[in-house]
This record gives sequence, C-alpha cells and structure tokens, in this order.
Amino acid sequence: MFTISSILIFLGSAALGIIVFSKGYHKKLNRIWAAFCFITLFWGMGGYKFSTTPSKESALFWWQIAYLCVIFSPVIYFHFVYVFLKLNKNYQRFILIFAYLLSFIFLFFLWYDKSRYFLGDLRWVFGEFYCIDWLKHKNILWLIFYISFYWILLLYAFTLLIKAYRKSSGLKRLQLKYFILGSLIGWLGPELVYLPAFHIDIYPYSNFLIAIYPAIFVYAIVKYRLMDIHVTITRVGIFSFLYILLLFIPFYVGYQTKSWVLSTIFAFIFASIGPSIFYRLQKKAVDLILARQRRYQGALLEMAKGMTGIHNLERLLRLIALLVKRRVGIKYTAIFYHDRENKVYPLKFMYGHRLKKKSSLAIKEEEKFIDYLRKKGEPFLYEETEEEMRKFLEEKLKTNFALLVPSVIHNELIGFLILGEKLDKSHYSIDDIETFKTLAFQAALAINHCLFLEEFKKAQERLFQAEKLAAIGGLADGITHQLKNRLNLFSVLCGEMSMITEEFRQKNTYVERDPKLKELLENYSRIARILLENVKKSDDVIKSILDFARVKEKDKYFDYFSIRGVINACVNLLLIKHEIEEFPLELKLNNVEIIWGIKTQLTEVIYNILDNAYEAIQQLYSLIPADKRNNHTPQIILEVKEFPQYWLISVYDNGIGIKEEDKKKILAPFFTTKSSHKSGSGIGMYIVRRIIEENHNGRIWFKSKYLKGTTFYIQLPKRGMKI
Repeated sequence: MFTISSILIFLGSAALGIIVFSKGYHKKLNRIWAAFCFITLFWGMGGYKFSTTPSKESALFWWQIAYLCVIFSPVIYFHFVYVFLKLNKNYQRFILIFAYLLSFIFLFFLWYDKSRYFLGDLRWVFGEFYCIDWLKHKNILWLIFYISFYWILLLYAFTLLIKAYRKSSGLKRLQLKYFILGSLIGWLGPELVYLPAFHIDIYPYSNFLIAIYPAIFVYAIVKYRLMDIHVTITRVGIFSFLYILLLFIPFYVGYQTKSWVLSTIFAFIFASIGPSIFYRLQKKAVDLILARQRRYQGALLEMAKGMTGIHNLERLLRLIALLVKRRVGIKYTAIFYHDRENKVYPLKFMYGHRLKKKSSLAIKEEEKFIDYLRKKGEPFLYEETEEEMRKFLEEKLKTNFALLVPSVIHNELIGFLILGEKLDKSHYSIDDIETFKTLAFQAALAINHCLFLEEFKKAQERLFQAEKLAAIGGLADGITHQLKNRLNLFSVLCGEMSMITEEFRQKNTYVERDPKLKELLENYSRIARILLENVKKSDDVIKSILDFARVKEKDKYFDYFSIRGVINACVNLLLIKHEIEEFPLELKLNNVEIIWGIKTQLTEVIYNILDNAYEAIQQLYSLIPADKRNNHTPQIILEVKEFPQYWLISVYDNGIGIKEEDKKKILAPFFTTKSSHKSGSGIGMYIVRRIIEENHNGRIWFKSKYLKGTTFYIQLPKRGMKI
C-alpha cells in the first residue's frame, strides 16, 4: 500500500508541477508551487524505493533521498504563502530567510556520516519496510527539525491563511478556501507518517493524502478564476475514488493471489470502464450542484439574444439592470451608459442599494476610471481591479462591488454594469464571467443601436429645420421684392409728410409766433426724417440678403470671380446677423483679386468660417472678467496667398479655440460648440468640408489651442491643377 501511494505521489506531483510551470512560468507564484511539486517527487521516489528494498543500508540511502522533500517542502510551502498573501513585514521576511538557512543546515547533517547525527537508526515495521527509529538514539537535531518545521512553521502559515480568509471576500476568499482545504488534507499525510518514528505503529495510509491534495490546490493557481469549491471537491473525490479503484484493486488482487495474470486482467477491465464511469458520475454530480447557476446563465443568454430588438434606451437599460439582479440573485446592480452629448457616463438605474443623489451621479469621459474600463474590455472581478480604481468606484457608490462588466465596441466604452455580491454568498465562476462577456457584447450592440436611433431622430429634426431654412432662403427673392415695395411706399409717404409740413410752415407765417404749433411741426419733420433713414437702412439690409441669396446661373459653375467681392458680401450679412456696426476683420489679399471655383459654394464656405470666428471671439469675451475686457481686442485675419498650383486661404481668430477632445468632431455633421440661439443646426462646417474636398478637390484643416485661438486653412487648386 505504501509503495502504491508513493508511485501515485511521484506521478501526480510530476504532472502537476509540469502543468503549473508551463501555464505560468513567468509568474512567481507558479514557479514556487512548481518547485513545491518537484521537491515532492523525491518523497514519492524515495518512498517507493525504501518500501521495496530488503537492505537496511539501501533503505537508509533512499530515506535520505526522501528527506530532501521532508526538509524543503515546509519551507517552500511557507514561501508560497508569503508570496500569495503579499506579506511585507520585516520579521516575516526574516522568518522565510531563516527557514531556508535552517533547511540547508539540516540538509548538510542529513548527508553527513550516513545521517548518523540526523536520521539516526532504522527499524523494520509492518513486515514491509524500514522506518525511522527516533527513540533508539533520540537525535536532538532531528527533533528540532520536526518541531520547528512541521509544527511551528506550518502552524504559523495556517494562522496567516486563516486570518487572511476571514478578512477576504470574493475571489480571494475562494482561493484561500482551496489553499486551506488542500493544505489540511496534504499536511495530514506526512504528520501521520511520522508516528512510527515514535513507535506508534499505525500503518501510514495517510500517504495517499499527499497524492490527493495537489489536485485541489492546483485549481487555485492555474485557473485563478475558479469554479465553485463544491464542484472541485466533487470532481476530485470521484477522480480519487476511481484512481484508487483502478490502481489499488489490481495490485491488491495480485499481491494476495500471487497471480499477476489475474491482476493484469483486473487492471485492463478497470482501465476500460473507468473513464466512462468517471465521466458519467462527475457529469451527474456537477449538473446537480450547478443546476441553479446554469438556469440563470441560460436565461441571461436568452436575454442577450433579444436585446437588439429593443429600440428604447431607457427600457433596455432598466431591463438589463433588473433582470440580472433577479435572475442571478445579486445584492444590487447599477448600470451606466455613455451620454455622448454631455460627455459623461451617468448612473441610469440602480436596484438593491440606496444611494443619495443617485440622479446626479455621473462619471466624466476624461476620468482615468473610464479609460481603465475601456482598456480592460471584459468582465473582471473586484480582486482584479487596481486599488486606485477600486477606491474611486467605492467612493462613488458608497459600497463595495464584486464584478464589473464593461461593454466595449470599436474601442468605445458604450456603458458598464456593476454587480454586487450574490445573495447566497457564492462567487462568480468562470462560466458566469463568460456569460456576462456575451451579455456585455450584446448589450454594447443594443445600446449603440438605441443611441444611433436617438441621434438619427435628432438629426432628422435638424435636417427638417435646415430644410425649412433652405425653403425660406428659396423664397428670399420674392419676399424681398414684397418688402421693397412696402419700403418704397413708406419712403414716398415719409417724403410727402416732410414736404407737406415744410409747405405748411412757409405758407402760414403765424406758425413761427405759436411755440406749440412750431414744436409740433418740427416733431413731424423729425419723425419723417427718422422713418426715411430707417427705410434706407432696411433697404440696404434686404439688398445684402438678396445679394447673398440670389444665385446667378453662371455662379453655379466653376469660373473666375472676385474674392474681395465675396468677402464683402459675407461681411455685410454678418453685420446684419450679429447686429453690429463694424466687423473686426483684417483683410490681407496679397495682390490676389481673382480665384477659380464655384462662387456660391465658396461664398458659403467663407461666410461659415467667418461666422464661427466671430462666435468664438464672443464666447471668449463672455469668459473674461468685466474689469479685464478692455484689454482684449477681437481680431479676425483673413489672408489669401497664391502659389504655383493653388491658393491658400487662412482665417485666424483670437477667440476661445477648440478643446482637444472636440477637434476630431469639428468637421463632422451635427456637431457644434456654439451656445448662441443663432448658431444653426451644426452642419455648417460639415458642408464646408464637403464643398472644399469633394466639389473643389481641395484640402481643409485647422490648428487650434483652447483659450488661445484658431486658424482654418483652405487649399484651393488652380484651374486644371491637383494638390
């Protein structure tokens, strides 16, 4: 029996050591555990040899080989605990170093003078093999080793593990469960093997425990995200039972009957049916244990499939938060989404946790936490969250969390779901995380679809408004004609009123002697003059609008035209729009008077850029304190330069500038940084870009610094040229 268990230890430790090292050799934790597995090989190999040799001299040699494991395994185990628990106190580091130093001292005496001063003598036990006999010589050094390593050091390691377990939660707590359970099973094995050394002759069946516990332990290291401990124990239990059945019974039959033919037949039968029995037993056991988990995972996956059919964003977000909480059985759920217009991630719904000012909780786009979630891209547990991010979120929510589920598509964080602990205190398994990964992807698609539909509705409304304005623009010629007729009538009436008043004064000399009458007639004359002046101003306004809106047939096609004339027309209209007497424009034409292009389109381009420049100046002006506004001089510089293949038009303003995060959106449709009610629909610069790039095969770009100013550049190719 001891021989069989030693073989199992050797094979199991070798397999586990290779798996652990190959799956994570770059991780210190994995390297230490692999070393622990490999050192255990010496116990399996030595145990097999000293339990099968009849020679006392040979047995002593193999006990020395086995003691390589006996000496170093407690120290390496403590080293593993030290790293896993991230111990950092100086005295703990000293204990680790001192334990390694002692182990090398014990190793020296183990091989010194055939271990006379360490192992002592051997005695024949159970009619099978030679065992350590401490009572014969009572070596103090061996006793010091046994007490210091197998009682003091191991007890201290277990104390640290239990303390950490009590303070932990979630994944860390789960891992510690594995460690403590596996360690209790594993270290019980060698503790009972020591009994014959003190003449307590209990057969060391516990050696089988050393073969079993690494299988439990390895899940906690290799997987990192673990299945429920009950599932693991069940699988390991079933595997261990069949393991013993397949190997022990054939050996036992052969040993008792002395017929190795019969033993081989039994081994062949069990080897044939064993895998099938194991698969069926573990499947039934796992199905029974994970029945509830698989039910809610199936429900979540069905929900994920149907989400894209929901077109209302609020309904979708409420459904996700509520159903996840109810189906999975979670303390609370909270869902955030990307509000692109306001550049924040507001908390939309939260169930299961009361939060003050919940409606005002929003996380800005520029927060590190948002970038952290975007880079993560997949669900991750509390224990995997960086401490800074963990504290940030807990401060926002006023509670802790167990799982974060970001929804990312095309490198954009669409939203994220925060989950509390499960009501049954169980952890989030690998299958749970995979399910939430699918849910997050489907949610990203569904939320993006809802956001697109909302933006599309807004775009339709803006286009409708733009079309109405365009329709009004199309009526400009007729409207101005009607207005001019009315203004002409007012002009005639004002002229006649002024003339009649003047004639009345000249014909009736008594007017001069009557102060009241004289004052009345003078008021009539003044009112007539004011009305006539305003009629002329109104006529100028209408003429400017008509000049801008009226499109001659030749202006619809490429031709040479006066750039100065276009700029003047734009300035006249801007004076009217902004109700100002003077436009702060400095013109530098550099002897360029004529350029090639579509006049109407380039007029619209220059008008939009100058209008934006003036709005930018006004925005900056509103931010300047009242007592410092006199120090700021508004400035817009429009410069035209001629090159062999193109004209370069630049428009500089010393306005508010463009924020870094807005620069990519400036030339996109329906985006505006203006706050004025006159700002339009946000399609101006988008149209400008299309006119320049698509219609004129030119280029448009800009340079800007927030609160400093902006310069737009336009490259217009000359006739027959390309740039």
